[in-house]
Amino acid sequence: MEVSLRKAVKEDLPVVLDLIKELASYERAPQEVTITLEELEEDGFGKHPLFNIILAESESEVMGMAFYFVSYSTWK
Repeated sequence: MEVSLRKAVKEDLPVVLDLIKELASYERAPQEVTITLEELEEDGFGKHPLFNIILAESESEVMGMAFYFVSYSTWK
C-alpha cells in the first residue's frame, strides 16, 4: 500500500471532522467534540489560521491526519 502526504484544503474538512470524532469516540469522549465545520474553516483557513493539517492518503482515500498548531483544541 502506497501512502502519500499532502496539505489539507477547505474541501477536506468534512473528513477531518469525521477523524476528530472517531478519535474522540476511541477516547470514550464523543460528547466532548463540539466544534463545527464552520469553526474549523474559519480557524484553519480564515485570515489568521490557527492550525495546519497534513493528510495521509492511499488510493485517494484519507487514512489519517496530523494536526499541528501552537495552541488549539480540536474538540472545542
